[in-house]
Amino acid sequence: MKAIGSSFSAWKSIEKQEGVRKPHGLVFSLAVIAEIGKPHGLEIVAEEETELPAADFDAIMISVLDSRCMIGAVQHFRRWGVPFRRKDRAAGKWPLVWCGGQGVHNPRPLGDVCDLFVIGDAEDPLPELLGLWEKRGNGAWFLDAASMVPGVWVPSRHDPRECRIAQSVARDIGASVRSQISVSYNRNRRIEIARGCRSKCAYCSLGWRAPYRENGADGIIESLGSGHKQVHFQAGDAESHSEIAKIRDAAEAIGCIDQGWTGRVDSLMTNPDQTIPSTKRYAFGVEAMTYRVRRAVGKGYLTDDRLVDDTCDFFSMIEGDNKGRGAWHMIAGLPGERRYDTLSFASVIKKIDSKRRGRTPRNLSIHWQPFQPQPGTPMQWFPSGVGAQKLASSMRCAEGLPWCRVRNIAGRTDSMALICSVLARSDERGAKLLEALDAGPVSPAQAAEIAGVGFGPLSPDAELPWDFVDHFFARSALEKAYATVVKRLGDELAKE
Repeated sequence: MKAIGSSFSAWKSIEKQEGVRKPHGLVFSLAVIAEIGKPHGLEIVAEEETELPAADFDAIMISVLDSRCMIGAVQHFRRWGVPFRRKDRAAGKWPLVWCGGQGVHNPRPLGDVCDLFVIGDAEDPLPELLGLWEKRGNGAWFLDAASMVPGVWVPSRHDPRECRIAQSVARDIGASVRSQISVSYNRNRRIEIARGCRSKCAYCSLGWRAPYRENGADGIIESLGSGHKQVHFQAGDAESHSEIAKIRDAAEAIGCIDQGWTGRVDSLMTNPDQTIPSTKRYAFGVEAMTYRVRRAVGKGYLTDDRLVDDTCDFFSMIEGDNKGRGAWHMIAGLPGERRYDTLSFASVIKKIDSKRRGRTPRNLSIHWQPFQPQPGTPMQWFPSGVGAQKLASSMRCAEGLPWCRVRNIAGRTDSMALICSVLARSDERGAKLLEALDAGPVSPAQAAEIAGVGFGPLSPDAELPWDFVDHFFARSALEKAYATVVKRLGDELAKE
């Protein structure tokens, strides 16, 4: 099978930020799929790296990171010369459109677009699907057979109002350990050391998508003996791997440098003796401006004092004079935030600057994105947040400090944030919304009318479009965690 691989341009924002002119190629998830499928005859080329028409391929394989990436979907199909709606593609005459990724926890916005979805991990269903395709190609028989493969939703065969689809959860996640996978623009090798996240922050899909799994240290270390010495240890939080010290010691012994990012500053600081390369940028999830809200959404360990101390300690560990840089990920519009929270957040940054006085100045980028209630998380019932651009602007007061050099970077506009939330929650009417967005400007209110769902709070008792999927974490577990967030927010607000 020859396939085009697309992420709906998920790389573009990173390439723009890094000033990269050469396209990255396949995103990591598609590169893993390429390795899994290689023994079964699969060849994938990134859409950015081919000029061949889509009609020359057997399939288009799409990995969706989140609903933001869907916004330009119609443009991609137009560029491929492929009809957007499945009903307009005659069976056997067009490449089949396969879809997966964490952005389709709710697959129904693309339910009238794609021919089949792999729900969850691809390691188990993909070889079986490729074997079936090898026998019959892109005809109706293949879709009939594919609909019987566990973890696969075929919209033309499965009515979500009547069927149940079980999420696929792979036991073996070692494709990148056994194979040389390079996905960054400088072709550094990427090794997935863990999948998922031990932490289960209520807003984040990493900890709630599937169980946490690790690749063993011995296999990882053995694979480091060959290939590029610049690597990226892929994980939601690499520092929380149960054998991370063993992996890092072995990597250092052979001159292997990890260029990956991490997720939690406290995990990093559990190993204060390690050396951090100055060329590496670490990105930490701080998320909320106050400890009050951080505690409510699952980051109760991250007090203001700890944020100050760990950030300063991290800056002290970076090699090289005036080269090290760190980043904080912040979420605007989280429930429970107050307008005056910006003052307390600015004071945290000023404390870091004061504590760094007389030392090498360090750079801190603060990235602001609006809160989007992610399907499959305990906060999926909360209203969408806004204000990323406003907060980035208001935090300019923390820029210009001499020892902690802050740069605030704004994310999506309020309008786009609300539209993305509507899209993530929609059923098959999401395709109509995507077509409307392609035709011209759409307001959040118009998006809600088209998709039949809003961006405000949802009742925990309401039916959700993705309820037809039996996910690893049952809805009852999400409801219990949701109730905990609501209680914590209520308790904190009651104290004020």
